[in-house]
Amino acid sequence: MGLYLTIVVLILMLGIITSIGFGVLTQQRIMQNIVQSARAYAAAESSIEDVLIRLVNGQNVCDPPGSPPCSSALPISSASVNVTISDIVAGARTITAEGDSLDRFRTVRVVYEISSITPGFFYGAQVGDLGIEMENNSGIMGNVFSNGDFEMVNNASTTGTVKISGAGGLNGGKITGDAYVDACTSSVITGILHANTQAGCSFASLTNSDLPIVPIPLPLSAATIDEWKNDAEAGGITVGDYNRSSGSSSLGPQKIVGNMTIQNSAQLILTGTVWVTGNVIIKNDARVQLDSGYGSTSGALIANGSITLENNSISSGSGAAGSYLMYLSTTSVDPAITIKNNAIVDILYASNQFVQVENNAAMREITGNGLRIKNNATVTYEIGLQDAAFTSGPGGGWTVTSWKEIE
Repeated sequence: MGLYLTIVVLILMLGIITSIGFGVLTQQRIMQNIVQSARAYAAAESSIEDVLIRLVNGQNVCDPPGSPPCSSALPISSASVNVTISDIVAGARTITAEGDSLDRFRTVRVVYEISSITPGFFYGAQVGDLGIEMENNSGIMGNVFSNGDFEMVNNASTTGTVKISGAGGLNGGKITGDAYVDACTSSVITGILHANTQAGCSFASLTNSDLPIVPIPLPLSAATIDEWKNDAEAGGITVGDYNRSSGSSSLGPQKIVGNMTIQNSAQLILTGTVWVTGNVIIKNDARVQLDSGYGSTSGALIANGSITLENNSISSGSGAAGSYLMYLSTTSVDPAITIKNNAIVDILYASNQFVQVENNAAMREITGNGLRIKNNATVTYEIGLQDAAFTSGPGGGWTVTSWKEIE
């Protein structure tokens, strides 16, 4: 009887010990899963942070080096991470990091959006109070808005709708489209002429409906221009003229206290907003373009002085669709911007004075307080410019709008 009780007690004790041991092992597994899962999550989060820092600083984020979209595997402590960086779509890119620690997986995704300024370039040419002067076979392929008079001579023409605000007048030239103007003189309008008076104009039909046209301001405010200048200055200040006549150089964001001259086949790559306190000259086959890191966003080179683009120089965006380079002058000297002799550029903007275009120069959009176009020069508006998003550089103007675990 005593032996029987002893055996029963031993069996019970063994069962209790086994149960306790099994529970301890289960807890150990649970703790191990928690620890490894935490490591996977920490690895994913740290990878996201690393990518964001690299994007902000304009550093490479792909392995092998290149521009997103891309994927790369990273060893982090005892874990590994697979990071996928998307291309820019609709002004945003996603960064997804899958952490793996001993087959415990945690995935984090960030939405990184452009915090940008979209000026709204709705017209091939938008002009302020100084008005428009066109001559000698010059043309604008796109809609036109002017707060001042519009003068066209010697086979000048526009394709699109022309709107002239207030009591502004239209004189001469051919408009393939409709025109809205207080007074029309000696112009050919292939569409509907909306005018209060006309003298010697031809048109498909005449009405005075939808008049007067209300003046509209230029799309960039002084505060926005000052903000871009501050962005440039925050990147550093160079005192003295910036001159390049050969080779390839990168610049930006940067403030140049002096003049800038890029010439003789030299190439300048803008990695951020550049502000020049003096004059800017781009000439003789020189090329200026945005860094590829801009992606589908746009950037600006700003001058307090005049800007001259000439002699087969080419200025362009990053190479991605929707990316444009804008030259912006704030000078009150006439002309603020001159482009001529087969120069090619995206956007010209003169906040206070005339933009002067001549001799076969070509561009996508012009905004200025005044505009002169002559000698076979053309403006060819590109659909999509109204949505062009401007940032201070590849790492500037971005903000994280979503950060969450997805698995």
